[in-house]
Amino acid sequence: MSPAAFRADALRSYRLFESNDLDETRELISRVMQPHALVPAGLGGGRSHMDFVKLGGLGLGTIGFGEAMRVDVKAVDGYYLLMFCVAGEAEVRTMGRSMQVNRKQGVLCAPGQAFNAHLSPGCEQFVLRIDPQAFETQTGFAASSLASLVPVGGVHLRGWMQQLQLVASSTELLACARANPNVATQLERLLIDLFAAGHVSDANHATASNGRAAMSVSPGFVKRAEAFIQARCTEPLELADIAIAAGVSSRTLRDGFQQFKGVSPMQYVRTLRLDRAREALRERPSDVRVAEIALDCGFTHLGRFAIAYKEIFGESPSDTLRIR
Repeated sequence: MSPAAFRADALRSYRLFESNDLDETRELISRVMQPHALVPAGLGGGRSHMDFVKLGGLGLGTIGFGEAMRVDVKAVDGYYLLMFCVAGEAEVRTMGRSMQVNRKQGVLCAPGQAFNAHLSPGCEQFVLRIDPQAFETQTGFAASSLASLVPVGGVHLRGWMQQLQLVASSTELLACARANPNVATQLERLLIDLFAAGHVSDANHATASNGRAAMSVSPGFVKRAEAFIQARCTEPLELADIAIAAGVSSRTLRDGFQQFKGVSPMQYVRTLRLDRAREALRERPSDVRVAEIALDCGFTHLGRFAIAYKEIFGESPSDTLRIR
């Protein structure tokens, strides 16, 4: 099954609301998900909707805003959140990196994790709420140990996607699960098992392809370094500074980042600075100078900043400022 063919027709029978009012939309979504901020990219006035149904410890739904929108979430509220797009696309920034979310790849956020998403016009998200206790009891590990980027269109998750498609598109199956808790529990367990098995297989395959042993949870010194970088990434930073804050040698820090993050500490710093620069370019007034934003985000060489920015995002900083 191609991800482009994913349909959620049966969920339309479980529509929670439709609204042209942004404040009402924010309030109604927050009752099911978590408090968040909504910032329209245009003049506002798009028609929003949300479909949502519970199956045991899972919640399945779709959300659309009818226009380009930025969604800011300070913390996912007590559950694992998996998102991908059934229409349009989004750019999601979380855990110090930006990820493209579409029909082929999604993003997984853990309880307490912050993220923001820039949704394209006409974007409709598929959202899957996963109860932490159900996931951890059933699989024996935490979903937070899995990679944030989820290749929902990949071969290892094909069985999970086929089953998810069946549930989301079968009115009869959803009605039966709603009426019979045993059926709901069986579907919940099947979807969790298929997702965990497929995502772990995919992560292990990707890691092995890079010649590294499959590692899931970063050690404490890597997490301390990440927190230090995120707090001070706009300041001048050297590898030695980060190693001191993490409490290890520069070599141990470098090897740990390469093993658990797939990049060096200084590459992590650069990526985080670029992400923050892109966010600032999208939010600042159009008359702001690119050089000011580059300096604010920790870049001291404008030419190198522009080259690195275009390599990552496919456009120049001035293009982002002009077309936002």
